[in-house]
Amino acid sequence: MIIEKIFDHISNWKKVWFGLIFLGSVINAVLQKFNLVGDSPYILVFAFGAGALIGLVAKIRGVWL
Repeated sequence: MIIEKIFDHISNWKKVWFGLIFLGSVINAVLQKFNLVGDSPYILVFAFGAGALIGLVAKIRGVWL
């Protein structure tokens, strides 16, 4: 079933999803407070990309940094 595949995907990639959603949101909120980078239109992409990258590294290593 497709629902089982979705749950398997989330279960296998949970660290990447956590990094993307939670850490990306935290990084975005912190960077928005700085006036120098707060006006950049690409700050959202950078923040969530950094969060996803941290999650991907954690998935490959098996543990958080």
